[in-house]
Amino acid sequence: MAKSQEPKIEIKADITGAEDWKNWCKQESKKNTAAHGTGGAVYGLGLIGSLVYWLQAAAGFGAVVTAILKSIVWPAYIVYKLLESFYGVVS
Repeated sequence: MAKSQEPKIEIKADITGAEDWKNWCKQESKKNTAAHGTGGAVYGLGLIGSLVYWLQAAAGFGAVVTAILKSIVWPAYIVYKLLESFYGVVS
């Protein structure tokens, strides 16, 4: 059986910034971002819990929209209440 003769192709291209891109990719792969993975999970569980809490009290369409908005901003509300309990109301 004869071996097929495939043409050999050589591409010579001058791409500007290729070395910068390679160096950037090497630096990005060395960064450790695994320590920040659980924050999203905790926020997601809190979002689901707050949705359940607020939607139980919702009676109409407007209340459902308000419940969804409250669920999205619940971390800011909790931080505000914690700071208020520590330092009191600032006037």
